[in-house]
Order: sequence, then C-alpha cells, then structure tokens
Amino acid sequence: MRELLWRLAAVIATRPAVTAWLIERAQRTPYFHLSDADGSLYMGRWWLFNPLRVLPGDVTMPPRWPWLPTVRIHHIMRADRDRHLHDHPWNARTIVLRGWYQEERPAAAGRVDELLDVMRFGYDVDAKQHRHDFHRARGYTGRLLFGQYHRISAVSEGGVWTMFWTWRKRGSWGFDVDGVKVPWREYLNEGNQ
Repeated sequence: MRELLWRLAAVIATRPAVTAWLIERAQRTPYFHLSDADGSLYMGRWWLFNPLRVLPGDVTMPPRWPWLPTVRIHHIMRADRDRHLHDHPWNARTIVLRGWYQEERPAAAGRVDELLDVMRFGYDVDAKQHRHDFHRARGYTGRLLFGQYHRISAVSEGGVWTMFWTWRKRGSWGFDVDGVKVPWREYLNEGNQ
C-alpha cells in the first residue's frame, strides 16, 4: 500500500505544471550546491520542506520538525566521478521529476525491492564489479536505505531533476571499498581513488 502511495505521488509530481511549480518554489530556498574542485557544478540543491538548520561555523542542526522528513529538489548535472559506491546517512526516497539517470547498485540476489525493479525497469549486470545498472526515468520513485550503496553512472543531457526525501540521521556516509565502509572525508582525501 505504501509503495502505491509513492507511485501516486510520483504521478502527481511529474505532471509538467506541478514539476515546474516544485522547482520554482524550491529555488527560493537554496541549500549549498555541490561543485567540483574546478568550480563546475555537480549538483544544485534547494530546500522544499523542513530544512536542516545551519549555525555559525557550518554546524548542522536537525530540522525544525525532526519527526518529519526533509524534502529537497536536486538538479544532478553529471555522473558521480568516484568509482566506488557510496551510501547516505539516512533513509531516503527519490522521485525523478525530469530527465533520467543510470544508477549502479551492488548485485543483491533476493532483495525484493531490487527484484521488482529488475522486472519493471530492466538492468544490465557488470559481472566484474557485481553491480546492477538501473535506468531511472521521469516518474520513477524508489528508496535508498542507510547502508545501501549506490552510484550515479550517467545522467541525461541537461541533467536530471529529482525530489529527494530524507528522514532522521542514522549514521555517517561513506564509500564501499572492497567490502569496507570508508568514511567520506577519508575517502575524498585519498584522491577519489
């Protein structure tokens, strides 16, 4: 039932007029964008609902209503350049509003949600890395749980727009390097391997 409600939300959110309104509304409340060392934009990010609070010194505090999710609009301009998969510090849900992206996930035989994705959307398997490659197009909605690893391997021309929901923080994010979680600061200081 819950998945059906998310699909209904995706149908509504991806109607062109609704998508345009969500993006325009979110762009009034920017979050910090992510850029490469050369200054080129990797991902534009804006708050839509329940933003995290940032105190002086870049100290991040929980949102005003910590029992509710935070919601952002993301404009992902390019694929992840790190070769290893990463996780996030919370459970999350995405809805693809415009464009598409290709997502790599580890091969995990038996996971019901991934098997359903395989049946609905198809996939390519990279046998050497034991990864599935999923195509996430406009209208797709899916979850990513804390500790589940993924990587965006390609995006549509002009980028992909997503609505990104997160819940309470569960830990820190990092990269899966040969079965070991490497904290993100340590990984990124190693030159993106």
